Amino acid sequence: PPTPIAPPELLAVGATYLWIKPNANSIIGDGPIILKEVEYRTTTGTWAETHIVDSPNYKLWHLDPDVEYEIRVLLTRPGEGGTGPPGPPLTTRTKCA
Repeated sequence: PPTPIAPPELLAVGATYLWIKPNANSIIGDGPIILKEVEYRTTTGTWAETHIVDSPNYKLWHLDPDVEYEIRVLLTRPGEGGTGPPGPPLTTRTKCA
């Protein structure tokens, strides 16, 4: 199954949002990629929600101001066992409110 080589790319930061680019083109493993998902957490928390990404860039909303987050990407190819392990995380902090 496919796995991202690089962490997501940070495009923009606000107090309650982060714009990222999943970097789903740099992978190890096999494709084709049929599903991209973004998973995030605070650096002290557990991995929370998974969001399906259907565009080149993705905006994480409703985040807390001045908090450090980790964001990683999961990729899926067709067939059984098609979801690979998560790629390396991006660690970033939202702006102060």
